[in-house]
Amino acid sequence: MKTYMLRVLLLFIAAVQAAFATTYYVSPDGDDRNAGTSEEEPFRVVQRAVNEMNAGDTLVVLDGVYSGRLNLKSGITIEAKTPRKVFFSGLEHLNSRFEKYAEGIFRAKFNGQPKQVLYNDQPLAWACWPNLRWAENWVREKKWAAAGDGTGPGVLTSEAFEEIAGLNLAGAYCFIRYGKGNSCYSRTVESFDGRTLVWNDDDFYEQKFTGEDGRRGSEDALRTLKESHVWHPNKSKFFLAGALDLLDAPGEWFVEDGYLYLYSPDGTNPNDAVILTKAYDFCIDQDEGLNDVILDGIDFLGCSVRLSSNANAGIAFKNVHFSYIGAELLYVDRVKGGEIDKPIEVAGSNISIERCLFAGGQNSALKLTGSDITVENCVFLENNRHANFESAPLYLEARGTFQLNRNTFFNNCSDAVKIRAKIEEMDTVPVVSYNNIFNAGIFNSDVSGVYMPIQSQHFTEFHHNWMHNVHGNALRLDLGGKELTIHHNVFWASKRGLNIEGYGQFNIYNNTSVHNEVADALTRNVLNHVGMSDASLDTTFPPIDDWNVLNNLIEKLEDRVGPREKKELAKQLKAKRVHPERAAMRSAAIPIVDRGSIQGNLTGERRDLFTGGELSELNLVPSDLGIRGGATQSEALEIQGVAALDSFRGAYDVGSDYWYPGSDWMPYGLPVLKTMAESERFAKKYRTKSIVPNINVKNLPLGRLDD
Repeated sequence: MKTYMLRVLLLFIAAVQAAFATTYYVSPDGDDRNAGTSEEEPFRVVQRAVNEMNAGDTLVVLDGVYSGRLNLKSGITIEAKTPRKVFFSGLEHLNSRFEKYAEGIFRAKFNGQPKQVLYNDQPLAWACWPNLRWAENWVREKKWAAAGDGTGPGVLTSEAFEEIAGLNLAGAYCFIRYGKGNSCYSRTVESFDGRTLVWNDDDFYEQKFTGEDGRRGSEDALRTLKESHVWHPNKSKFFLAGALDLLDAPGEWFVEDGYLYLYSPDGTNPNDAVILTKAYDFCIDQDEGLNDVILDGIDFLGCSVRLSSNANAGIAFKNVHFSYIGAELLYVDRVKGGEIDKPIEVAGSNISIERCLFAGGQNSALKLTGSDITVENCVFLENNRHANFESAPLYLEARGTFQLNRNTFFNNCSDAVKIRAKIEEMDTVPVVSYNNIFNAGIFNSDVSGVYMPIQSQHFTEFHHNWMHNVHGNALRLDLGGKELTIHHNVFWASKRGLNIEGYGQFNIYNNTSVHNEVADALTRNVLNHVGMSDASLDTTFPPIDDWNVLNNLIEKLEDRVGPREKKELAKQLKAKRVHPERAAMRSAAIPIVDRGSIQGNLTGERRDLFTGGELSELNLVPSDLGIRGGATQSEALEIQGVAALDSFRGAYDVGSDYWYPGSDWMPYGLPVLKTMAESERFAKKYRTKSIVPNINVKNLPLGRLDD
């Protein structure tokens, strides 16, 4: 009864607010002495309008680029009159006059150190070598130089140094992908003599989570590194940036000694161009709790938003485009990286992100923390462009239920989606469904399309997703995991489709996985990792027979021993205490066969079963009835969380309705991907071609968020 009365009271309050609600207007051509309640008499400054607003009021923002900072209020809506023509910007117009400095290079007086520069709506590159325009970021030979045989800790050599032998690089930065290539960290160049470059490696190997994937911090490991170079110097890639001597190609910029230097991208004098430079990290940055705030159709340019209070409730972003998100020039290492990563960040409950775009974030794009979170029908592209293992287009720290539905993720380095579940209680099971995720980890190696680190996933339902062309695992549940349901997904053309590791309570059924480089892996942990009390501790490494692995159509599927348990396996093999089946193989991996709760799976290369089995014309809807006759649904399975089991093998039946995932829109005129063949061709085309965010602000009037 109390709940009913509270609901009635809230509805009554909402009705009263609506009855007395006011609509305000703001325009770059407005006047703060106006009443602000009509398009004919709008306010000039957005903050002036917000200060007048009460709960239930709406602010309509007229076309313009509004720079500065803004503080929000609870209960308000801010909407664009014309979406894509209203920008809240962390970039300011440069008004200084340019003078010629050298052939093709101009300079203008400038105070400060910008992190982004736009020239007639196009992004410029921080002076670098190899020379790289923004649109060439995914071209390997343009992005990276190769380290030579003389490379070691703190030292780089390269045959390509002949091109830049005479340059002064002291004080510049070396962005280096070391070891397995998981992270690109920026370190100061201490000296360069034309043949050997010395970079500052203070704490790079001694300190955990810096060098070599954060696992080489002991004295013994450091000594091994320096003596044997087990960090694979010949595989290391790097680029250089941040020196005036590197400003030698069209489309580059650099700031030094109170001047902004530009190498004009079109050869003309920059005085005729509209130049924007980054002035603010955050256009909105509030740590007090807000509730019932809606931003609709507003675009954010060259900045981030941070609403950090866990008391936030009812925050919604609708049809918002975030372009060139909170970029930082440097990412020193994993320890310091978190301090400078500036994604769109929202904490609290009942958070909704719908039909939004996240594009051009140098590091992370969106971080959400809390419960009752929805990310739906959004597009994430061109984020984490320097390949930091720690950054992700979407990072979700779930403290309650969540929904990630109908999104498209592509051309993002490292993991596309990272979900860390710290759930204490929830009313409904979390869902990740109908997402199209591809071209993840383009420059990284140990990456995933979706990465779920350790421990329980609270039976999150991961279903009806396409995941393909991922440089690592399409879907990865890491060490010590449990409680996850995975069904009716399609994995293709990645290093590996499924990689599920942990203690159990997994439901894996009706998935299709083909054209992947190595076998999909199911890995039972037998040691007590991450403080899990329910580890089996059966160090004979018995084959898995108690996970619900049903009716999957997977070309290669292995029961594997995890990387961190291989030492224990070797020890037990030597002592002849390993399960006979695994001991007979003398291998960490054995084929999955039907046993116990593992039933009805089809393995082996069976591409003739499909309408289109080859990548060029991919269509993984079966045309052959041979996929029929798998395990059937039962009450016992449903109790365990297997609630949508189909008796055919794989994600589609013969003649069944064809479903496709992903957003129902794409930016910049890109096609909506409705078939597997289209999605595969698109992935191939844009794996080496960056999509430059289209912002169109050059001719818009200038407004202010604040004074």
